[in-house]
This record gives sequence, C-alpha cells and structure tokens, in this order.
Amino acid sequence: MPSQQKIEEVKTLTEKISKSEVIGLVSIGGIPSRQFQQMRKSLQDMELQVTKNNLMKLAFQKTDIKGLDQYIEGSTGLIFSKLNPFKLKKVLDGCKTTAPVKQGSIAPNDITVPAGETSFPAGPIIGDLQKSGIKAKIQSGKIVITEDSLVAKEGDVISADLANILSRLKIEPMEIGLNLYAVYESGMVYPGDLLVIDEDKTIGDIQKAYQNSLNMALNLIIYNPTTIGFLLRKASDDARNLGINAEIVNKETIKTLLLKANSQAAALQSKVGS
Repeated sequence: MPSQQKIEEVKTLTEKISKSEVIGLVSIGGIPSRQFQQMRKSLQDMELQVTKNNLMKLAFQKTDIKGLDQYIEGSTGLIFSKLNPFKLKKVLDGCKTTAPVKQGSIAPNDITVPAGETSFPAGPIIGDLQKSGIKAKIQSGKIVITEDSLVAKEGDVISADLANILSRLKIEPMEIGLNLYAVYESGMVYPGDLLVIDEDKTIGDIQKAYQNSLNMALNLIIYNPTTIGFLLRKASDDARNLGINAEIVNKETIKTLLLKANSQAAALQSKVGS
C-alpha cells in the first residue's frame, strides 16, 4: 500500500497537470547539482517538478491528458508553463550550459586546448600536459601552451588523465541541459525533435510566400486590404500615362505636357536655325 506521502504527492501532481496550459517532459539525468540549480533558476515563469517516474505516470492516469506518459524515460522532470511548445523548446535550449568531461565520457566534438599562458607555475604538471598531447614549455617561470593542441576527436573516450587536465585548465567541453522529450498542449502531444526549427529559414520561407502571394493577387487584380493600395497606385499611374499619351490636359498631365511641348519646340528651333 502506498504511503500517505506518495498519495499526497500524486494528488498535487494531478492538480498541477490538470491546471497547466503546457506540460513538458525533460531529461534531467547526468546534470551536476550546481548546473541543475542554475538551470532551474533561469526558468522564469515556469515550474520544474522532479518526482519519481511511477508517481508521474499515476498522476497522468488521473487526468484527461493521454500520450505524454509514453515519453517518460530514465531521469525525467516535468515542466509546467504557459509558453507554446516551440517557445518552450527555444527557452530550454537557451538554458544549456557547459560542464567538465569525466573519465569514460564520449567527446561530443573535437576538443582543442588553445595556445597561451596558463596559471600553473613551473612544475611536474608540464609532464602531465605533454602526456595528454598538449604542447607546453616553461617560460618566465610559468607553463605556456605553445600551440593549439587537439587532445580528443569527436567520439573519443576521455581518459582519466585527460579529464583531470581539462578540469585543471577549466576547459568544459560538454554541453548539458534539460533535453525536451515531449510537450502537451491543447490535446496534442509534440515530440521534442519535431520542435526544432531553423528560424532564419522559416522566416525566409514566410517572406517568400508572402511576396509570391502578393504578386499573384496583384497580377489577378484581387482586391483586399493588402493589395488595394498597390492597385490604386497602378491605376493612377496608368491613367496618368494614358492622359499624357492622348495629350489630355488636366492638373495631373499639364506639367509633363508642357515639358514635352517645350522640348519639342527646342528641337524644332534647333532644326530651323540650322
């Protein structure tokens, strides 16, 4: 029989799930405590709830929300928010931070130690640096890395020695964050990988679609609040050009017609004079 504490926790979770506009499931595994607390503080206007997976599933069963519980896996947290799924994904990606590598970690990308002076005084550590493939020498009593040194390629397993050296150099090549498994909003469940969009490309596509639709509407002379200004200006220009070509005198054409007459008179005078 579940304890009273677990019963109350499920009840509280059920109430939060039922009242929340948007609910996200995030992976919280492998995030060090310091970075986790930093991420938690950065989540403005939303709440991150951490609980046991079985209690989370029980809470979902007591609500009308279906399908989200299928994404509960490993160390999982709940996000309660008012942001739409795409904005929530963007905010969570922006909260990612760096972390040191550990022994046995897989290098997420090529790891390079940049050239430059270190804070280490001359000592045995220069041997540890060189052992890890870092080109270093003693200069003016300090250890200096003489050139950029590639110490691990993407996919390499990090050794204990290299993890220790990178930590001492304060190089944190790992990127950690609250990875979004899925989001629920208004009866729909969105897998996290579907919420990744190229903003520049999307904006460009929208602008292109707008321009194409505007051109089509103008060519077909379709009147609406967007096209009416363009169509009226075109009609005005066409009417003015027609008036000039037909030599119809009015306030719109008189200036152009006088300039044209003056130009013709000057040309005629030039021919007569010659």
